Amino acid sequence: MSKLSELICQYCAHRNTGADSRCGHCGAPLRAVAHAVETVVEETPAKLAKVAKVAEKLGADAEKIVGGGYPRWQWRAVGVAILVLIVLAIVVARSCSVSLPSLSSLPGGMGMPEQITPEPLRSAAACQPLDSSGKSEKCVIAANHPMLFGGIAGGRELTFYAEHAQPDRLADAISRWRAAGGTTLVDGPVYVAIGPSATVWYADTRAGLKLETGTFAGKTGAQTFLSRAGLVR
Repeated sequence: MSKLSELICQYCAHRNTGADSRCGHCGAPLRAVAHAVETVVEETPAKLAKVAKVAEKLGADAEKIVGGGYPRWQWRAVGVAILVLIVLAIVVARSCSVSLPSLSSLPGGMGMPEQITPEPLRSAAACQPLDSSGKSEKCVIAANHPMLFGGIAGGRELTFYAEHAQPDRLADAISRWRAAGGTTLVDGPVYVAIGPSATVWYADTRAGLKLETGTFAGKTGAQTFLSRAGLVR
């Protein structure tokens, strides 16, 4: 089919540019579009024939392995069934995925700080490792970030330290915080307290996460931060 004929409307014979998909005169699809549909229709029988050949070969192979004694049409049916199962297996493999639990939810608090820090806090901060192990980080939240809206950090950027700590280190930290005379808000598998100088102390013994923040403008600001950061609900 020539390019010239493809630019002519199949209904009103109006000439159109090569960039048009529909006739500018009557709105009908151009020949190029119709030709594409016809091509698909014409190619379908050939593709079905190829599928049939594959199914017949699978049936023949099955007949050789098992042996004769059954009509050939039954072996062809077996080939079709095998082919269908293969196609279904491919479709299922592509459409389904197994989602593994996050490292922070696994027993023993597996994972680095970036994997066990709550997402609201993680996305608000810029962090850098403090050592080669990658288990301790220094993080900074910019003064103009919405996390600190309302001047809860006194108009300054906020620094906090995140650590993936072993149970004994977490227990030592919690004991030290209790002795420092802060205000305990949560005391259990998760320990949350506000220090005398309006700092936040946080320890999750299940995930192995330990957090210590800089100074807030006051106790109310520290409590607001805990809520915004997803550390308490």
